[in-house]
Amino acid sequence: MGNPIALICCCLFILMLVPVALFAVTFIYRWSCVLCGLPKPSVMVAAGIMFVAWLSLVMAVGVLREIVHTVAAAMGLPRWEARILMFLLALPVDLVVSASIESGLMGVRFGKGVEIWYTQRLIQLTILAAIGLIAGIIVLVQQLT
Repeated sequence: MGNPIALICCCLFILMLVPVALFAVTFIYRWSCVLCGLPKPSVMVAAGIMFVAWLSLVMAVGVLREIVHTVAAAMGLPRWEARILMFLLALPVDLVVSASIESGLMGVRFGKGVEIWYTQRLIQLTILAAIGLIAGIIVLVQQLT
């Protein structure tokens, strides 16, 4: 068994990241609403919509995961192939679930919900690409020195 103090510190660190992650997701959602021409929702409304969308997505992907793993096991596919299939099938499920919840709770058409979803994913992908670029530059500088 590991050091209990280290375990407690890790748990506290992860617990402290929850509000940061909620702020980031809420900020990106509010920003994508503005970019799509919708009025900016309040922080509480945006956090509520993101929570409901996340909860619904977790349930839908959980059911999808069980189906994919059961079918993959019956077909004799390796688990890594089932994970790839799961990732590819989860994207359209995420699109439909998130866009329908966002459009229903914001009172806009489904197409505008899809637009918000795409804008959110584009912002998230841009942030990840920037982090990867910075990490790559840091590694390159360390290798050159």
